[in-house]
This record gives sequence, C-alpha cells and structure tokens, in this order.
Amino acid sequence: MINDIDRLGIKTQSVWKDPIFILFTIFIMIVSILYIFAKSLLILLFITALLFILLDPAVFRVSRCVSHSVAVLLVLFAFFGILVVVASLFFHTILPDLAGFVREFPAVVAQFDSSALLRGLPPEFMDYGNQVLHDAVVFGVDIVKESIVPLIRTFSGVAEMIAVPFLTFYLLKDGRRIATSIGKFLSPVQVGKISPFLGDVGRVLGSYIRGQMLISLVSGIVVFIGMSIFGLPYAHILAVVSALSEFVPVIGTVIATVPGTLVALSYSPLLALKVLLFYVILLKVNHNIIYPKVVGKAIKVHPLFIMVAILLFGHLFGVTGMLFAVPTVAVGRVWLLHLLGQEKGDRVC
Repeated sequence: MINDIDRLGIKTQSVWKDPIFILFTIFIMIVSILYIFAKSLLILLFITALLFILLDPAVFRVSRCVSHSVAVLLVLFAFFGILVVVASLFFHTILPDLAGFVREFPAVVAQFDSSALLRGLPPEFMDYGNQVLHDAVVFGVDIVKESIVPLIRTFSGVAEMIAVPFLTFYLLKDGRRIATSIGKFLSPVQVGKISPFLGDVGRVLGSYIRGQMLISLVSGIVVFIGMSIFGLPYAHILAVVSALSEFVPVIGTVIATVPGTLVALSYSPLLALKVLLFYVILLKVNHNIIYPKVVGKAIKVHPLFIMVAILLFGHLFGVTGMLFAVPTVAVGRVWLLHLLGQEKGDRVC
C-alpha cells in the first residue's frame, strides 16, 4: 500500500515536470490573458495558426520543385487569390442578401397560416396550439438573428485582418527555423517529447480543418440545389447558413434547419415537412457517412463529448466558443495521450 502511494507521488511529480504539461500550461495562460485583454489579437493569431496548419503541407509538396521561399509565395498567392474572388462574390451578392434576409425573415415567417396546422384539433386546444406555434416561430427567429448577425459584424471588421497574410507568410517561411532556434534552449529529452506532440497536434488540426471544409462545401451545394428545387426564396442564403453551421458539429447542423423550415412553413405545412425531411436526410448522411470518415478518424472523440464541449464553450464564450470547441477538445485529447505516454499506436495518419 505504501509503495503504491509512493509510486503515485513520484508519478504526480513527474507530470508536473513534464515539458508537454509545462508547454500546455503556458499556452493556456497566454490564451487566457489574450482573451481577456486582446481578444481581436487572439482571433488574428488563431486564424494565422490555422492557415499555417492548412497550407504547410502544400508548401512542403511545392518546395520539392522550387525553393522553399518561392513555394511559400506560390501557395499564398494561389490561396489568397481564390479567397479574394470568393470574398468579392460574397460582399457584392451574398452579404447584402444576407442582411436583407435577416430583416425580412420575421415578416416572411409571420405569413404562414397556423389554422392549417391546427384544423384537426378540438376548439379548446386551438388557442394553446396557436401559442405554441407562435413561440416556436419567435424561437426560430431569435436563433437566426443570433447566428447570422455576429457573422455580418465579423465580416464588417475584416480590415483588421490585413495582417493575417503577412503573419502567415513569415510563419510558413521561417516557422521551422524559429522552432529549431527555440529548441536550442531545451534539452534533447525535452525536444524529443515536445516535437512529436506538436506534430500530432498539427496533423489532428489539419485533418479536422480539411474535413470540415469538405463537409461545409458539400452541405452548401446540396442545400442550394435542394432549396432551388423546392422553389424557396433565398436559396443561396440558406446554403451559406448551412455551410457555415457545419463548423459547429451536431448542434450547428440542427440549428441550420430552422430558417429553411420556417420559410417553407410560410408557404405550406406540406412544403415545410418536405424541407424538414430534406434536412434530416442531409444530417444523417453527413454525420453517419461523411463526418466519421473525414473528421472522426482525425479527432477520435465521442459525439457525446463533442456535444458537451460545444454547449459548455457556447455558454462561456458565445458563438466563437462553439466554433473552437471541437478543435480544442481534439488538441486536449492529444495532450492527454502524450502526457500519459499513450500516444504510440494512436498517431493520426
């Protein structure tokens, strides 16, 4: 018994001295300070880090044919060139319609006739049914406003992100050199522990980002085609809402069904039922077939923990927290595995 307690004490002391534990603790402290005093800077650095993780594999491949600096420039020009085209299309067409959709959505939903849904009920239940439907409509309108308005505000402040391309360039160009310089201040044992940990974090986040982008693109295209076939207005706006909602797994996809279903309900209950069935099928296909293959293999986190993390981060940090919940949990899992020495055989391919 005494020997077991002694071993436990020794193991606890070794954890406190573990370089991965120290690194992660310092990282959490820095993020907390930036969140409290410089939230915009934190978001800027986070976007830069994600772009580095996303583009670094492409730079590595291109650098096989040209020098590393030229490869960085080519990849960045290609990426931001595509981004400028997409942003131009968004600001000139989608963003004005998105603002109009937010303004007109309550009036559009208010047009539906609730008596068509309540016709078969006894008279004494009519008032109660009308109140329930009214509350459901108000709830749906609030969800749409709370989800879309922050998006519009974010894009209105896009000028603050002008530093992102420059930070990404220097990180892609000199990131490994900087890491090597920092490694000179550490012992070989510490470098041997931290380097695989950062490599696994990069692979997990890279797989997560690429998987989410693929799911988002598929959902946006499918919703646009589906809403166009149903003849609903704002098909492109509903597609954008659905695509963006995929970055908040499970909960975001469920919320994305609300605006489309309520718009369809303003025309007829039957059309609303068809649209709702369409969203349910899309949800099942995405999260039972596509999501486990392209994202699930990367993060290896049970959906229950994902939902709890999203709700917790949403309660603490709002919409931004919901977006960062899954990657934070995935990184935390990698950290815990390395801390406990169980990372072998669990590497992300």
